[in-house]
Amino acid sequence: MIDSNPGMKALRAGACLLAAPLALSAPLSALQENEPVAPDTVVATEFPAGVETLDRVVAVVGDTAILFSDLQITLYQLQGAGARIPPEGSDRWKAFADDVLEAMIDDLIYLQQAKNAGITVPEDRVTQMADDIFAERRSRFSSDDEMMLAVEETGMNMLQFRQMLRSQAQAEGMRQAYRFELEQRTDLPPVIVSEEEVEAAFDEFAQNQPPRPALVSFNRLVVTPSPSGSARDSALARTIRVQNDFANEEEFSVLARRHSDDEGTREQGGELGWMSRELLVKPFGDAAWGARPGQTLGPVQTQFGLHFIKVERQRGAERFLRHILLRPEIKDEDIEEARTLAIQIADSLRAGADPERLLAVFRGQVADEAIRFDDVPLGSLVSQFTGGGAESGLTAPTAGMVYGPLPMQRGGPTEFGLVHILTFRPEGPIEIGDVRDQIRQSLRTRKQIDIILEEVRANTYIDVRF
Repeated sequence: MIDSNPGMKALRAGACLLAAPLALSAPLSALQENEPVAPDTVVATEFPAGVETLDRVVAVVGDTAILFSDLQITLYQLQGAGARIPPEGSDRWKAFADDVLEAMIDDLIYLQQAKNAGITVPEDRVTQMADDIFAERRSRFSSDDEMMLAVEETGMNMLQFRQMLRSQAQAEGMRQAYRFELEQRTDLPPVIVSEEEVEAAFDEFAQNQPPRPALVSFNRLVVTPSPSGSARDSALARTIRVQNDFANEEEFSVLARRHSDDEGTREQGGELGWMSRELLVKPFGDAAWGARPGQTLGPVQTQFGLHFIKVERQRGAERFLRHILLRPEIKDEDIEEARTLAIQIADSLRAGADPERLLAVFRGQVADEAIRFDDVPLGSLVSQFTGGGAESGLTAPTAGMVYGPLPMQRGGPTEFGLVHILTFRPEGPIEIGDVRDQIRQSLRTRKQIDIILEEVRANTYIDVRF
């Protein structure tokens, strides 16, 4: 999603935390909603050890306080990320700090709502986010010693800094998950995004964008080799054995350990874990998302082989999956037969045949997956093929041409791609037409989330003392 709101407003609703993923805050368990806070100072129980613990409260949000040192750290981190901070004490500094504090309040509201919704972030995800933040911070310094000195200037040692980043990452992960849940709601308020708003957002967005890469729209068919002779018979016999074992009501995980050719999941009982549909090849995803939790189905053919699939649980748009993979033996003559068929299909494409029709005619030999692709970076297209398709001329495509057969390696036997170029746009400056839909959707979602956030703010005790 493109972040297209210009100016300081881009700091709202979590944007300022791109530089400082969480401003630390001190919970006030004794605070009663809609009642004034008695003390002028609070103990920042979540603040890193070694930093001054008595601090002035600049805002109270629900039952949580934001301290002046929280604001200072956020401003410091923004400055380290390249933001131009006005001189402290000036009117411009006060206006800038006010905007940052409002963004911190919005982020804290997001975090509180995420906690209320029971949202959690897996520990490995928190660790990865914290490591990424640390690596980005480290890249700003020429040495470890230089970074250590900068950290110590904030009153922390490196261990405390790491702990702070982990706390920030956990909170940011919760906010991201909560915002994603909001975006998936079907009852978001209706809003209007004008073309003037889109153009203004594009002007801001395009200022610092690199040139647009060469883009290509194309149809693609992929011919997959099939087993022949004894290999085909063996695959059929194995399939029947698995089906018979299912008929005897044996556990799926036991059968996966017994039968599966997927070495990565076999010893785990075929466990794929929680999966999103877009991560799976089309036939596998179509089958899994057409099944009910607890259902076992198959065999389902993909370029990897034959799959038996069990949908164990459902969580929103994700499914917890197991599978048994039967990978038939593919011989050199099977691959050569697939290449010969690919040449015949390429000739049909050059003669004007409809690719959808060809997919239907050669179903089982042509992969059942999406055919039409629009405005794909040329580099992404050529990287799909062994050798980048250089020998075929695909690296400098011509609209209307059919390229292939092009060898492909996608985790199974060698396949052959056929690419019919529809349009080609050389590298050039980014244009509004390239991103208009994304910008419009980004603005629409932001407006909708802002309305929801304002409703939450209206029902949340907020006391700004800055």
